[in-house]
Amino acid sequence: MDAVLPRERNYIQIFMASLAPLPFLLFVVAQAKGLSAFTLIIVLVVMLASFVFWFKNGMKPSAWIKAGSLYIRDGAFGEICIPRNKVQFMRYESFHSQYISKGRTGETVAMHKLLVKMEGFQEWEVPIKDLVELGADLRLYKFIKDNFYDVVLAKKPYQSRQV
Repeated sequence: MDAVLPRERNYIQIFMASLAPLPFLLFVVAQAKGLSAFTLIIVLVVMLASFVFWFKNGMKPSAWIKAGSLYIRDGAFGEICIPRNKVQFMRYESFHSQYISKGRTGETVAMHKLLVKMEGFQEWEVPIKDLVELGADLRLYKFIKDNFYDVVLAKKPYQSRQV
């Protein structure tokens, strides 16, 4: 890899995430008529799979550059790839928010966006939702600017003048 933006989360946070299926498994075991060897094996296999999944994904960097392409983690499963030779313009905007509905009341959470204009395509809007890993202190912006492309930073919306 040419350059790497390391993860901000530590091993304890990754381990705690791997325990996510534990309440469900405890509920299933409590509903079982008895603790059999088969039930115990299922519980151990699920916990081991969760542990391996979270540590495998937790060890990947937040973003990296490899062979002229920028890769940005997008959640636990995905990654976004931006090839350098196709980029015409990039802008990083840090003033966005996203409405998340939770039951009857919703909340608005902060979000950044990376806008990329690539050759032959319209402007691509990449939402940056993980502000712990990518947005804190503009980590992703600085990483891109220092290692990949001279990206423009917009901290507040552009206001056009009315004449």
